[in-house]
Amino acid sequence: MKKLKINHKNFQLYKAGLPGFPRNFARDGIISAILMKDSKTLKNQLSFCAFKQGKKKDPYNGKEVGKIFHEFPGIEINGKSTEFSACDTTALYLIGHEVYQKITKDKKLAAEQRENIKKACEYIISHLKEDLFAEDPKLSGAKEFALKVTYWKDSEILSRKNGKPHYPIVYTLAHIQNMRGLKSGAKLLSSERLKKRVEKMVRALKKLYDPKLRVYCIATDAKGMIHGISSDLLHALFYLSPGDISRKQLKSIIRLSRELETEIGYRTLSPKVAGKVEDQYHSNTVWPFEQAMIYEGARKFGLRDIQKICLKIVPHLDTDPEKFALGKVIRKSGCDPQLWTIAAKKYFEAPKKEFLV
Repeated sequence: MKKLKINHKNFQLYKAGLPGFPRNFARDGIISAILMKDSKTLKNQLSFCAFKQGKKKDPYNGKEVGKIFHEFPGIEINGKSTEFSACDTTALYLIGHEVYQKITKDKKLAAEQRENIKKACEYIISHLKEDLFAEDPKLSGAKEFALKVTYWKDSEILSRKNGKPHYPIVYTLAHIQNMRGLKSGAKLLSSERLKKRVEKMVRALKKLYDPKLRVYCIATDAKGMIHGISSDLLHALFYLSPGDISRKQLKSIIRLSRELETEIGYRTLSPKVAGKVEDQYHSNTVWPFEQAMIYEGARKFGLRDIQKICLKIVPHLDTDPEKFALGKVIRKSGCDPQLWTIAAKKYFEAPKKEFLV
């Protein structure tokens, strides 16, 4: 991890990966610290997130009040900055605070950042439409973001021209992350009001049910549902609690996830539709960090067969590759080292007792 260290304004942070991403990403930093149970890294990342938290909307970089940044510094794409092009980072900030307290038993950090936590919760609430977390650049005063997609699979979305959604859009995984983030916020602020909003978000999940596949859709935007089997629902188990989804839905996720199995873990998108996405970055790949997230979620739900598939990645991690490209030959691709791959390796090596989230 030494190669990835950054010291910025006395915050000890990490770059996401080299050579491609020599910047600090809130998503990568928080998830990596959680997987490693690294309280020092988590504290620094959360504190930097609070320092950079949005205070006003800005159509150039996607900033909104209470929003947590995507990457710092941002880069310019199509005349806009990527700095705040993320709709899951604010939720991760709140979840990160809850995990930090669980690891350290220290409530001082949350007390110091109480106003930041409140604003983060307000950001999530400002995005709720019929209790679903809806992403829309209009909330930052813009027509679009620098990035086409603003949850972790931020290259292209399936079934839309040029891979761009028609706003507003509800990404099922991002809705679940923000639902879990608001639950963390309710705990941190001891708020019954927020707890009730979370309960409504849980109930709203049924609106994302895809009758074609008998499971939750990838997303739904102004043009309708985006159908397909992706790793998002397996990934979502990391953030869900057993009472959040029915046994029937869980069985559907297990059944359909078989389409995603490879010899090194779960791929990001079903091979039946992956070829329909021009940018293969998040469609024809296996990501080591995601195997750790899926494994932890499966462990929570007692899904041992899914855990076994995730473990297939471990023998291939002699270095720290960002992802593996799938084809006739499976090959490492992207950055090496990648921060959250390092974190995934440490996660798989560590003994597992209580659940991370």
